[in-house]
Amino acid sequence: MTRFGLIAIWIVSVVLSGCTSTPPAPPADISITFQHRTPITLNVAEIEHVDRYQPSLRAPQVEHLHNVTPSTVTRAWIKERLRAVGSRGLITLIVEEAGVVEETVNVSDGFEGLFQDEVDTRLVGVIKARFDHVDAGPSGGTHSVNVVAEASAEVLESATLNERDLAYFHLVERLAAEFDQVLTAEIEKSLTPLIIQ
Repeated sequence: MTRFGLIAIWIVSVVLSGCTSTPPAPPADISITFQHRTPITLNVAEIEHVDRYQPSLRAPQVEHLHNVTPSTVTRAWIKERLRAVGSRGLITLIVEEAGVVEETVNVSDGFEGLFQDEVDTRLVGVIKARFDHVDAGPSGGTHSVNVVAEASAEVLESATLNERDLAYFHLVERLAAEFDQVLTAEIEKSLTPLIIQ
C-alpha cells in the first residue's frame, strides 16, 4: 500500500472516531426564564406585551426552526420580570424585531483546509423593542424609549447537528441576558418614580 493510501486510511479513522461521542441535543421542552431574577414592582394598573415581529420563515432567518426564540424570551421577560400593582397607567413592551440570522463564513479550500477546523457559521441574534408608559391620570404624561439587545456566536465546521442546536440555544441565552440587562437598566433610569421597593 502506498504512503498516500495509509494517510487516507488514517484520516478516515480519525474522522470516524470523532463521531462516536455525539453530544446530546437540547431537550425539546427546554426554555429560558427569568424566575431567578427579582420581579420589578411598578405603580401601574396594567402591563402589556405586543409582538409586531413577523418572521420570514426562510433563510437566513433560523429562529422559526426552534422552540426557544427571541420572541418567547420577550414574552417570558414581561411575564416574569414585571409586576403591576397600581390603579392607573399602562406599560407596553412593543417588540419590533426578534430574530436570529445564520451567516455562512468562508473556510479554507484545498488540502490545507482538510487539517483545519474553522468557523463556517455565525449566528447573530437581535431584539429591538419599544417600551412605552402612559399615565392615565390628570397629567396624562407619556414616556417612550427604544432598546436593542444583540448577541452572536460562531460554530465550527466540525460541529454536529446537536452541537449546532446547542450553539443556537446558548446564543439565545446570551441574548436574553443582554435584553434583561438593557431593559432593567432603562426602567431603573427612566421610570424610577414608578418603582415600588
